[in-house]
Amino acid sequence: MNAARRSTFSAAAVTVACAAALGLGLAAPAAAAPARAASTAVSTSTSTAAASTVSYATWLADATAATAPAQAYLQQRVAAVSSTKGLAIVLDIDNTSLASYFSSGYPVPATPPVLALAQYATAHGVKVFFVTGRPDLIDAATEYNLTSVGYTVDGLYSRNVLQLLESLQTFKTAARKQIEANGYDIVANVGNSASDLAGGYADATFKLPDYDGLLD
Repeated sequence: MNAARRSTFSAAAVTVACAAALGLGLAAPAAAAPARAASTAVSTSTSTAAASTVSYATWLADATAATAPAQAYLQQRVAAVSSTKGLAIVLDIDNTSLASYFSSGYPVPATPPVLALAQYATAHGVKVFFVTGRPDLIDAATEYNLTSVGYTVDGLYSRNVLQLLESLQTFKTAARKQIEANGYDIVANVGNSASDLAGGYADATFKLPDYDGLLD
């Protein structure tokens, strides 16, 4: 993140207020293109708690269980190549990379197992891209939040005004397609909603819990 962008955070409170006015708050719960290959879907959410009663502890346990296969898979892929250049992972943000539903402050804290996955990727030369339904109006605040809690942001894909009118799946599929067109192999795509994962352009997908849409 360059110095000019970093300087914008003296007005972070104003940015957050703008996001809230759009109904897309930073701390609030927040026909695709043909895929190049089928993805491997993995879902390991094990909680039986009702969506309306889910606690942070339950969610964290479920998120940890769901992220573990992604960590193991990424480690296998890293070990199988002589160079990780060109490998990437894609992460959703709200209730995937950040614990948005369970936080009312800013910066929103990281989801520990997802942060560990991202930090492992960065340490081994795998790029970390974020694809989010958030509007690009708040990109500066979003990137600051991510980096301040420990993520390396190799790319942030968010929606412009026109893209806000299309479905999340359409936007997110197109973003992954663009990442692969830029020469990357998306090893793993991690999110907590079907719209984060559908549409292909990833070798494997890993779903965190959303409790029947509560955390979408």
